[in-house]
Amino acid sequence: MARVPEEPHLNDDKNPLIDLLSCFVCKETMKIEKSMPDFEGCDIVQYRCQRCARIELVRLFRRSR
Repeated sequence: MARVPEEPHLNDDKNPLIDLLSCFVCKETMKIEKSMPDFEGCDIVQYRCQRCARIELVRLFRRSR
């Protein structure tokens, strides 16, 4: 029986955005809680600190090609 190489999962939790922010109060890495588009077409990402529950909102701009 031949082994088929495993394909990498496309929807994994290794996205570089996950470790983007550290909490200003606790200095802990914040986790993405949710993401939503804004009225200009940019993405708003909501981060939450697991330790103190502080919330930060970040607007991501897409580059035009």
